Amino acid sequence: MNDKSNQMKKRYYCCMILLGLGIAMMGCKGREGIKINLNQAKTDIYFSDFVDSVSYLTLYTNDSCIISDIRYIYQDGPYTILNDASGNGVCIFYENKFVRNIANYGRGPQEFIRIRSFCLDKKRKHICIYDDLSSKLLRYKYDGSFVDEYFSIDLMRDFACIDGKFICILDAYLKELRSGVWMTDSNGQYVKTLRPKNPDNIFEAIYPHYYNLHADGISYYDRYDNRLYFVTPDSAYLKYTFNLDMALPKRVKKDGNGIDLQGFFMLATCYDFANYLLLYYSSTERFYQVLFNKSDSTYKVTDNITNDLLPPNTIQVSEHYLDEHTLIVELGATEEDYNLHLQILHIKE
Repeated sequence: MNDKSNQMKKRYYCCMILLGLGIAMMGCKGREGIKINLNQAKTDIYFSDFVDSVSYLTLYTNDSCIISDIRYIYQDGPYTILNDASGNGVCIFYENKFVRNIANYGRGPQEFIRIRSFCLDKKRKHICIYDDLSSKLLRYKYDGSFVDEYFSIDLMRDFACIDGKFICILDAYLKELRSGVWMTDSNGQYVKTLRPKNPDNIFEAIYPHYYNLHADGISYYDRYDNRLYFVTPDSAYLKYTFNLDMALPKRVKKDGNGIDLQGFFMLATCYDFANYLLLYYSSTERFYQVLFNKSDSTYKVTDNITNDLLPPNTIQVSEHYLDEHTLIVELGATEEDYNLHLQILHIKE
């Protein structure tokens, strides 16, 4: 073997050693987690820190369906479909104009007692509504016409439809109930568990946001272990582990009854954008926002994030994650204005 071959062989082994060390270091960092210190000095966080550009959208409605409390909002082509928690059910807009709303409240066939969650089946162009009180999942076409319904054996807190399959979530471990994250087929039949729940995590959070929708899966933040997963109908993989300094201790996660939660924090909302994470942590008394930069794993903490991109003389009513590139802000309107005014924030790439 000549000298040139020996040199190439040595370089190859050196590269393998360095690669192995790199993988080992990454593994150690993953186990340790990224430290999030909510006690660190607070700084100002502005929407302009992570927003590249702004546009606006008006959804034209009428006085028969006045929307005042958006819970979920989705878009599919010319359709904007949202859930109004004030009693209007699911409201359908086509090319920004109100088409109809689905508010079939009741206990009979084709009716639901309440909307625990809803999602879109973009493959079949269906609106899927889950009612946890009657244990039913109901499906409608985008024009609002009824398709079918079936009873759900499992209790869910939230669900998403990816490629015609349902990803289901029950965040806390409840004895004798399926929990964690699992997948069903289009008819609600259990297929497999994607992320089992730790049986020690029994104390159930009251926060309603469970996942962020992406094109081929969801981002799911485990509030108990402070881990962010990307979940598809096939598998779940760990994206980030956070070492939250004031996280719930094990005794609280196992049984929160009669325990003072003051001083302990739990995730309330997670917005998983392409290059940023916006994390909202809450205790019984305080509320902090964390802007995490994925490119360098740095973060800032504030107790009052500011939307400095609001138009003059307007107020922000609520904000809603649309996808990894977009955040939607509902703007306040006058009493005479029945339309829904939205600020579309396009996140920096």
